[in-house]
Amino acid sequence: MTKTKPQCGLLIENAEGKILLQLRDNKPDLPYPNCWGTFGGQVEDGETPLEAITREIKEELDYHVEDPEFFGNYSFEGYDIFMFRKIDPGIKLTDLNVREGQKAQFFAGHEINGIPCAFNCREIVEDYFRKFG
Repeated sequence: MTKTKPQCGLLIENAEGKILLQLRDNKPDLPYPNCWGTFGGQVEDGETPLEAITREIKEELDYHVEDPEFFGNYSFEGYDIFMFRKIDPGIKLTDLNVREGQKAQFFAGHEINGIPCAFNCREIVEDYFRKFG
């Protein structure tokens, strides 16, 4: 039996009901280069998914996320992805310091269909908007 690798991701929703995604770097050695995905990453040994997402978002966006809400667990090619959401009506792109990836951008539910997505990001975002949109 193959052990899954725990990952975490966060969707931040703004006042317009749009969610924040990351444009991954365009490096050939990176899986899904130049595609859109969620902010987040590896859950380290001894860390809970909640601790991991708080750490990852601080590292990647210089944003302190408080009380993110868990909304689903998604599996993809050996990864077990714990997804969280945070509603922050006051958030703007200028509030964020993107330290990983090319840039961040907010997307409405219908806009996800026209962009290249990394991993199972499209499935996660579509599920998010079905649940909360």
